[in-house]
Amino acid sequence: MSLKIRDQDLSPAEKSFLKWQYGFEEDDDPFEISLWQTIMRAWESDNSPSIAGGQATDHLSRLGAKAAYPEHVALYIKFKSDQSDRFWRQLITRAGLADRRQRKAAAPVERRRRTSNATA
Repeated sequence: MSLKIRDQDLSPAEKSFLKWQYGFEEDDDPFEISLWQTIMRAWESDNSPSIAGGQATDHLSRLGAKAAYPEHVALYIKFKSDQSDRFWRQLITRAGLADRRQRKAAAPVERRRRTSNATA
């Protein structure tokens, strides 16, 4: 799958976030994949009930520090906020993409299986 993103209105963080949400490709930068997965896991850890003795974690604030990835973290927090639907619709409209939630799409694993079965 190749994404055609209208990127003149998007920041680098928004472009990489959209690629992450629409599914990675083989030639994607492994760093970007790791970064978004790290941010997602940090958010989940900070927002889940603490398992170890009730002590809260503070991973996102470290990832969003001035010298780290504040724009990426802020983008993910907007996506997970109460206004996430509006934020998502505005983002994909600016990118010129169709809302993938409006159509039934096979998971990346299923797409790969179909491709490999077709060539077998």
